[in-house]
Amino acid sequence: MQDFNEILENIKFFLQENKKKTIFICSLLIFMTFCAVIVLSISGKKKKLPPIEPQKELVIDQKLLIPDGPVVPDGYITERKTQKNWSKEDIEKWFTTPTEQEIQKLSDTNDRTVSEIIGAAP
Repeated sequence: MQDFNEILENIKFFLQENKKKTIFICSLLIFMTFCAVIVLSISGKKKKLPPIEPQKELVIDQKLLIPDGPVVPDGYITERKTQKNWSKEDIEKWFTTPTEQEIQKLSDTNDRTVSEIIGAAP
């Protein structure tokens, strides 16, 4: 790997020995920069926004019709009052006591989920 000072010395030597080439390259870079500025300023001026169309006014010449909603079958209850506690009959009808095997399976699944979330955290 070359030293930074050696690179600078090589650049200085090139510039001193090739003055005509250096002047030509610098003038070419200045000319290209000047052309780029002109092109960018010309292209920036041509951007025009589309004309704004006036909003159309709503003229109501008929009564507005409300579309029919979904049909609800007879006997369908959309809401009900819930009791604070279950009755004995509800408990016997809907609740099943989990077995020891089901509880262990749920525990293992929960442990796996926690391990995935925590990962390798200390």
